Amino acid sequence: MQMKIVKKQMLRILAFVMALCLMVICFAGCGEETITNAYKSGMNEKVYNKELIASNSEYRLKWDAEARAVIYEHKSGSYWSDIFYEAFKDGSIGDNGSSALNITVVNTKTLEWDTVTSASVTEDGAIYTNEAGEMVDAGNIYCGEIENGLRVYYFFEQYKIAVPIDYILEENHIKIQIDSSLIMEDGEEYVLSSVGVAPNFCSVKNSADANIFVPAGNGAIINCSETTEGTLSYQAPIYGRDATIRNPISRQDDEAIRLPVFGAYNSKQGLLGIVEGAVGSTEINVEAANSRTGYSTVSPVFLVRGYDEFMYEYYGQNIFRTTKRVNDDISGQVFSVAYYPLYGADADYNGMAKKYRSYLEEKGELKKIETETSPYSVTFLGGTNTTQSFFGIPYKEISPLTTFSQAQEILKTLKKDNGILPEVRLMGYGDNGLRAGSIAGGSSYPSVYGSTSDLEDLMSFCKSTNLFLDNDIVFYSKSGNGFSVSGDMAKTAILYDAEVYPTSPTRVKDDANKYYALGRDYLIEAGDAAIEKAEDYDAKAISFSTLGSTAYSDYNDNKYINRNSIEADAKKIIEKAKKNGYLTAVAEANSYAACAADVVFDAPSTSGDYDVFTYDVPFYQMVFHSYKSLYTESVNIAQNPDKEIAKAVAYGMGLSYYITDGYEGKSDDLEEYKLYATVFEDNQQKIKTTMVDKGFINIYNSVKDATLDNYTIINGVARSVFSNGVVIYTNLLNEVANSSVGNLQPYEFKIG
Repeated sequence: MQMKIVKKQMLRILAFVMALCLMVICFAGCGEETITNAYKSGMNEKVYNKELIASNSEYRLKWDAEARAVIYEHKSGSYWSDIFYEAFKDGSIGDNGSSALNITVVNTKTLEWDTVTSASVTEDGAIYTNEAGEMVDAGNIYCGEIENGLRVYYFFEQYKIAVPIDYILEENHIKIQIDSSLIMEDGEEYVLSSVGVAPNFCSVKNSADANIFVPAGNGAIINCSETTEGTLSYQAPIYGRDATIRNPISRQDDEAIRLPVFGAYNSKQGLLGIVEGAVGSTEINVEAANSRTGYSTVSPVFLVRGYDEFMYEYYGQNIFRTTKRVNDDISGQVFSVAYYPLYGADADYNGMAKKYRSYLEEKGELKKIETETSPYSVTFLGGTNTTQSFFGIPYKEISPLTTFSQAQEILKTLKKDNGILPEVRLMGYGDNGLRAGSIAGGSSYPSVYGSTSDLEDLMSFCKSTNLFLDNDIVFYSKSGNGFSVSGDMAKTAILYDAEVYPTSPTRVKDDANKYYALGRDYLIEAGDAAIEKAEDYDAKAISFSTLGSTAYSDYNDNKYINRNSIEADAKKIIEKAKKNGYLTAVAEANSYAACAADVVFDAPSTSGDYDVFTYDVPFYQMVFHSYKSLYTESVNIAQNPDKEIAKAVAYGMGLSYYITDGYEGKSDDLEEYKLYATVFEDNQQKIKTTMVDKGFINIYNSVKDATLDNYTIINGVARSVFSNGVVIYTNLLNEVANSSVGNLQPYEFKIG
């Protein structure tokens, strides 16, 4: 352990020396004598005054000593700046509007966190009192050219921290990035936690036609009209909460951000941001309808250090508070965001979805599936924990909810009723039923679900559809299948065991059962174990339930801090399964997993209904529809099944049902998993009514191969335009609504 600490200290010293050397190379010359002279020994100019930095066929990058970086577009004359440029020109700008970055620092002695704007401490004339009681000039900005751009160092004298921002002009976009290995800090009293980079770059003036887009869940719009409610604030991590950060207050998951994009637009132009570097270490921050500045902003916040969160008792008063502790080391990742300007009809969330879809195609990430899929899916729930008694002594065992043979009988009925088999997923068939047990549920299926020949018969019956064997290779609660609870789990930022309290398929918290996250060094090996298990049973399709939705860190090794490389690891596992001939599926998938897999179960159909959101949009579906088979969250356990069906129609998704053969009254999972709503006998006629009588199958088939190109909603009626010319009108209200195709009953849908 001591050797590991010494090694870390040596690496930090080496990184610091390398950063200084790079500064000397980039900015040759001698520094001036100030309190941070050690940091500035390579700086030649305090303020860089070259107007034109870089130019190409579309844009010009300029630097102004007062106005900072400004990018101009040749044809339209539009511009973007990391300050509120118009407010700067008329003299009404304040610190928030003129800050190129905000930093969050942690006091190493008090553990207090504080956010500081660059304008408040780096402008000429800004002062603070040092330890000797002297008034010290805090105005320090240093600049120098890099290839196709500009590097700007911001020095925070009081905190002894220096942060570089790179502005790079690409052919059709602008990139802003921070190489965190070049960040410098004294570290004695303050350390850096995060950097909010160019917080005003992607912004719009407040007005009724100005909007912010964030990809929470399926997607959400925040209107930027000023109201008496004040500023609308929202901040959330891309890919959801890091599974290794403990959350002692609330373990209820919100709708996560699944896509690394955001944007701002009005009726004339818009700006789409795509986070490209260190995505899992990035949060999206929104400050909309801010009446003090007159602007609405959306921007990335880069977490340069990982952290953990824990609860403590406040002075023995039975009052509990939470605090955060940061990891010792800056991650060393290169954080970057690419900005794409949009104009005219493309300057809204529809245009942003098209742009992001084409971006993924150009990168080779997104390709259309070639396998025929069904308009609906059924997820069979395997087993549940029950408490039994033996001579008065209680014990737990797994009781089957749906055996292999029962699943086959249900599928026969579904085919007879609806004329087509659903996509099939077997979930909760592991050695701990619906709860996480051994990795991949163990190396074999417990006999409680039936014999191997029963499973083979089920697979043979499903040869005209796809049957996915679901595997949890991220969370586990007991040793087995080659992985140990005591030695193979991930560690938090302060090297605690990564305890996890995951939610159930119905998204209800499961506080009573503690699981662990598998160490990232073992994740690829766990994927291999799932593939080997599928091979043993001659399966044709594999589902990685939690892999696609869970981005997490592991501080056992620096290469996994801040969720680093999770995209590459997940894609490697999915791609290996595909190379071995398997169709692959994920659930609630982040962008990298949705791109890699063939099928997405439990695709988000809501933004989470945060108070700051004005309305939902199917951005997720506009990106992936027809490229991947998308299935809703379970219709039959939803709060409003009719509305879920209507949204599936409007968004172009297939329906999903969670099914059991019968009701288990002794289930320890009953409250969490709402098993009473999954019994097939109670759902058989409902499924037939929707699929056949209401014509869902026909509607789904009419658009399954087309992209969803335009979506609008007026007075509760959604108008969905697909690339093959089909237009669908859907009433998303629980009341009669008027539309251009006549009155629509509650949740009714029609092709226009």
